[in-house]
Amino acid sequence: MGFMKTPKVEKDPELAKQREVEKQRLAAEQAELEGNRLDRNRKIASNLLGSKSLQDEDMQGFTGFRRKNMGGNDYA
Repeated sequence: MGFMKTPKVEKDPELAKQREVEKQRLAAEQAELEGNRLDRNRKIASNLLGSKSLQDEDMQGFTGFRRKNMGGNDYA
């Protein structure tokens, strides 16, 4: 049945351009997200961000916790 061939559809050049632009946009977005992740990891590692941070604005007036002894001593 060689007489029933599927006609070839010409590729739309505008559609190809749109796909290329979308690929570039996604690549730029991925690069930005990766940069943000690396920057956040750098800040956490250098102790500038997170629960262990020693930044002055977060620690204003903080003197630390006082530990109580188990013997009921209230002076510690």
